[in-house]
Amino acid sequence: MVARRSSPEGLPARVGRRLAAHVRPGQSLCAAFSGGLDSTVLLDILVRLRGEAGFALTAMHVHHGLSRNADRWAQACVEFAASRGVPVAVERVTVDRGHPAGLEAAARAARHAALARAGADFVALAHHRDDQAETVLLQALRGTGVKGLSAMAQARASGRAVWLRPLLDEPRDELLAYAREAGLDWVEDESNELTAFDRNFLRHEVMPVLERRFPQYRESLARLARHAAAASELLEGLAREDAARIDDGGGLSAAGLEALDPARRANVLRHFLSARGLAMPGEARLADMARQLASARDDARVLVLHGGRALVRHRGRIDVEEAPRDAASWEVAWRGERVLPLGDGRGEVRFQEAVGEGIALGRVASGRWRFASRAGGERIRLRDDGPTRTLKNLLQERGVPVWRRPRLPFLFEGEHLVWVPGIGIAADYRAPASAAGLAPTWHP
Repeated sequence: MVARRSSPEGLPARVGRRLAAHVRPGQSLCAAFSGGLDSTVLLDILVRLRGEAGFALTAMHVHHGLSRNADRWAQACVEFAASRGVPVAVERVTVDRGHPAGLEAAARAARHAALARAGADFVALAHHRDDQAETVLLQALRGTGVKGLSAMAQARASGRAVWLRPLLDEPRDELLAYAREAGLDWVEDESNELTAFDRNFLRHEVMPVLERRFPQYRESLARLARHAAAASELLEGLAREDAARIDDGGGLSAAGLEALDPARRANVLRHFLSARGLAMPGEARLADMARQLASARDDARVLVLHGGRALVRHRGRIDVEEAPRDAASWEVAWRGERVLPLGDGRGEVRFQEAVGEGIALGRVASGRWRFASRAGGERIRLRDDGPTRTLKNLLQERGVPVWRRPRLPFLFEGEHLVWVPGIGIAADYRAPASAAGLAPTWHP
């Protein structure tokens, strides 16, 4: 076992110094509270600090519903927080048991999504030095680059909040000693003993062997994470410079990407994927992506699926879109709502009232209106003096990729095609110059 560096009374002071580097009086902090040892210690320390530091403290327990004890754990968290005057929210989530990355990853994704909705200035997580060592080793075994080896950060921005890990430099033994001397009670998750999960296997089968030979392995792996984080920042700076040259806001230039040497091409592609919230692919997968996206002929249309999204190359540009869906038909009725969610990941359509623009209000008031997918053979006349055109030809002329077309919401009145996103409104339905109309816009 690693010797404790100091008495448990010193732990709140160290946590307080780390918080003070980020949290100011009057700001809000939400603690992720599973009810286990680590998060119980963190919440107890935050309760001690909130008065002097002046932050508003809440807690959130994420109820995954994966254990028969989940309700009992949630109740224990509510009681613990209530005994210390901390408002606590129990957020129930649905975990995708069939997630391709496994149950652990699915539960983590659901948990992070719930915490992101907390609405606080800061989210405090209870990861400690042992967790960091496990993460570095896992990332190394998975063959990730220096960004993966940098593991978990003490602080990182996520949306409108900053996520903090004020216990990251503390060994678990220090937390356990604090909890015992403070008389804290916590829950034990039985799944932590299941070595079928990679992290648990390392914790129970590998780390004890490492410690016998390399008793300072935690500190060594934490130092490796810091070195990797510094190297990753340098690579990220280079990626930003390269991306600024070949990304005009509409996606990466395929020609610009191909002109980079292989190492810089991979680096800027990692940056591109990360900026769009996608997980890092392995080395071989990334190289294959770069080959398909950068080296195809100029007029090629390329689609590469990754992480539930699609990397597409169209007209010499590379961007990320929703993955193509099955061509099954769909339909959503419209009864004049100014904002209409389309469901199933199709986004929403918003209507803005304006004079001389959009669909004539008189036409909206009557008729059977619906948004729907293509059935085939649709036609539309966009100008009073223009021809009636097939939807297929219009989409081809505007360069709408084939894989994007099933997602487009087309507005119909009865069987008449009235509006095509990015193309226009049928002439017979357009508001006159002096009359009010509703102008639709699609927000995927």
